Amino acid sequence: MVIKLLPSQIPRFWEAIKYASVSAEDVKEEDRREYLNELLHSLLNDKSQCFVSLDDERNLLGVAITQLIADKTTGEKNLFLKALYSWKHADVEEWKDRFNLVKDFAKSEGCKHIYFESRNPRIWQVGEAVGFKEHFRTFRMEV
Repeated sequence: MVIKLLPSQIPRFWEAIKYASVSAEDVKEEDRREYLNELLHSLLNDKSQCFVSLDDERNLLGVAITQLIADKTTGEKNLFLKALYSWKHADVEEWKDRFNLVKDFAKSEGCKHIYFESRNPRIWQVGEAVGFKEHFRTFRMEV
């Protein structure tokens, strides 16, 4: 079962959200305080959304953090999947089921696209399995 948390439910899940988001986005230790403060503020003000996956006993299986973003060029509304983390391996069908609520949310908000970024090949595979197609690649060089 996947549910979208209300802002008032965020504190109850905050420790799991912190772990999942820092792990999924590979946030450096020195940046975590600022990152987590910004994330908490965004979730409590409903500028970001948190979806959780629960099993039949209501144990936490996974967390997805999303954010609604307007494209500055086209004006189109898009949903950006900021973090996706699972504590338990899930097969493709489970991922499809989990993702349906996020997809329905994006549609209800008038979004044209859902985007995500990841350097994790397993997340790429999951994305492709639920219908994502590669849009572009980002390259980085340390200076």
